[in-house]
Amino acid sequence: MEDREIILEVKDLQKDYPVMRGLVFQKEIGRVKAVNRISFDLYRGETLGVIGESGCGKTTLSRVVMGLENATGGNVTFMGHQVKRGMDHELRSHIQMVFQDPYSSLDPRMSVKRILEEPLRIHSKLNAKEKREKVLPLLEQVGLPEEALERYPHEFSGGQRQRIGIARALILEPELLICDEPVSALDVSVQAQILNLLRTLQKNKKLTYLFVSHDMSVIRHISDRILVMYLGQMMELADKKTLFSRPAHPYTRALMEAVPVPDPRIKDQCKVLAGEIPSPIHAPAGCPFCTRCPQAKEICCREKPEQKEIEEGHFVACHLYSREETL
Repeated sequence: MEDREIILEVKDLQKDYPVMRGLVFQKEIGRVKAVNRISFDLYRGETLGVIGESGCGKTTLSRVVMGLENATGGNVTFMGHQVKRGMDHELRSHIQMVFQDPYSSLDPRMSVKRILEEPLRIHSKLNAKEKREKVLPLLEQVGLPEEALERYPHEFSGGQRQRIGIARALILEPELLICDEPVSALDVSVQAQILNLLRTLQKNKKLTYLFVSHDMSVIRHISDRILVMYLGQMMELADKKTLFSRPAHPYTRALMEAVPVPDPRIKDQCKVLAGEIPSPIHAPAGCPFCTRCPQAKEICCREKPEQKEIEEGHFVACHLYSREETL
């Protein structure tokens, strides 16, 4: 990976939200650390999958990387420029997002033609003919006919609406596409179509993806590397082959064991992780997973584990791999 170009750098990223009490004279009584000191690099042309349970901070991470929210701490750097709210239009046009719900992310009052031309109206000075010349080939690439331009979002199926959302994200020819659970609201058969479409577009347009999902099978299908999150923190980071063949963190193994196997002869194929996710306001002082981890030790509840590279490109935050514990 060292010889590949880094397109996105995330260093010690932190995003907190204040918890307030009172209607008139509000007082801050705590902070939710939605993203807590996460670091990773994203290489040009690759897909980094981000996975974890609901509420682990995946969407917050994607929104900060997108520049929709400012970070509380740390930095997000895209092609040498800092990402933040209010960044210039030229930089923003290179980072686009595909949202989870393909219906609510599209304005129901706009036709498909206007939806796709809106980014061009904001970020360029093309005339009507030039806009149409950019829209028509892209519409064909996402598998929609030309007559779809005059129709409205409610006239399409969920899969077709997501294709419109993908076309809108690609109309400005971005280099980084952030996909926030883009297939979770779709049927399984439609999911496969959208995932295959994303892979084809990535190959043809040399796109880079940050792909967020809670579905392990989806992440396995589309990702090159995988980042595992829990309670706002990074538990493990590795390439897909390594993570699925040698998962290091107990939480990663628990996620994999929870995936059902399509074989009725296998009993107890889904091992549900015991316990509840701790409150993000009162997170454990040590490892955030210590309250549910079957291998937890005393040090796990007392000290926060540091990221350790246990093999090339394979990082894990767990005391099972810390130097003191292995001696």
